[in-house]
Amino acid sequence: MGWGLLFVSGLCLGFYLLYINGLFMLSAKIAVIFVGYIRKNGEAALQFAGCNGQVKRVLRFHKAGDYEFVYRSEISEGAVTLQILDEKRRELISCMGMNYAAKLEAEEKKRYYMVFRFNNATGKCSVMWN
Repeated sequence: MGWGLLFVSGLCLGFYLLYINGLFMLSAKIAVIFVGYIRKNGEAALQFAGCNGQVKRVLRFHKAGDYEFVYRSEISEGAVTLQILDEKRRELISCMGMNYAAKLEAEEKKRYYMVFRFNNATGKCSVMWN
C-alpha cells in the first residue's frame, strides 16, 4: 500500500513540474468538439463547438522585453475570453472581442499564465505572440 501512494505522489509531482515549466497544459472543459494546440513557440489555435470550461498553459519567456499578443476569433455562439496572468494570477491582458492586439512587458524566466475561458462557445480562435 505504501508503494502505491509513493507512485501516485511521484506522478503528481512529475505532472506539476511539467506544468510549471510550460510543458503540460491543464484543461477542464466539456465540449461537443474541441481541437487545437497551444505551443511554446508563440502560437495557439483552437476550434470548438458547444464548449464550456477553461484551458490553461504556463508561458515562460527566455528573454525579457516587449511581446505583442494578437488575438483573432470567429465565434458564432457564446463567448471566449483570453487572459494573460502574471505569476501572482493578476490579470495583465484580457481579450474578448473579435480582433485584439496588446503588448506585454515580460521579464526573463518569469512565469505567466495563458487562460482560455469558454462559455457555451462555438467557433475558432487563434493567438500569436512574438
